[in-house]
Amino acid sequence: MKSFTTWQQFMAILYAQITQKDSLRDIVTGFSAHALRWYHLGLTGIHKSTLSDANANRAYQIFEALFYHLLSRCRDLTPKHKFRFKNPLYTIDASTIDLCLSVFPWAKFRTTKGAIKLHCLYDHSGALPTFLTVTDGKKHDVRVVKDTPFPLLPDSIVSVDKAYIDYAWLNSLDAQGVWFVTRAKTNIDYAVVGQYPVSSKRVISDECISLQGPLTRTKYPKELRLIRYYDEERDKNLSQNPFSS
Repeated sequence: MKSFTTWQQFMAILYAQITQKDSLRDIVTGFSAHALRWYHLGLTGIHKSTLSDANANRAYQIFEALFYHLLSRCRDLTPKHKFRFKNPLYTIDASTIDLCLSVFPWAKFRTTKGAIKLHCLYDHSGALPTFLTVTDGKKHDVRVVKDTPFPLLPDSIVSVDKAYIDYAWLNSLDAQGVWFVTRAKTNIDYAVVGQYPVSSKRVISDECISLQGPLTRTKYPKELRLIRYYDEERDKNLSQNPFSS
């Protein structure tokens, strides 16, 4: 700790992330090329073995606490934009991050490939993530949101893609008072029970529907809203289910 402080470790990790370094030797070599500028960052020296020991033995919680401290400040400083809703607007999605299987054998994804999934709750009001969780690459997206208490408040709106269509989970969101929007699957079994006025030239139809499948109707017995609209950018007709609570 005296020769290589936690601040110096953080600087090394941050430098590695920004410059996309993929090994300790690469990090140390890159730092050595800028040794005359170390004093600007409060660094006095860096060695591969010292950095390795620090990463292996020091608690990660200090960096976790730093992240949440900076996140709370960024929420107040992020620029606002004109795209706003009266309700808080979120998106849930997952990204797959490749890993070396020989270094991370617990992250087995395919036969010769390792990976983890980063599941994120994204807040559009500040363009910032508000909740993150990491799983192995094989974990299905909808299983994560069903097993993890994502912090969604009543009257908020959450947008998800078709990978998250699980009617039992969507019904649980409705029970919490959360509005949600997702793409409709092509094989959705439904009956039209009503019509809404078309509010835009791009909207082809706006229908009130009910699920007809015996299992899906049990999982989500309420009426849903199905909107078809024309996407000019992709020259394609799309269908979405805005489910209102």
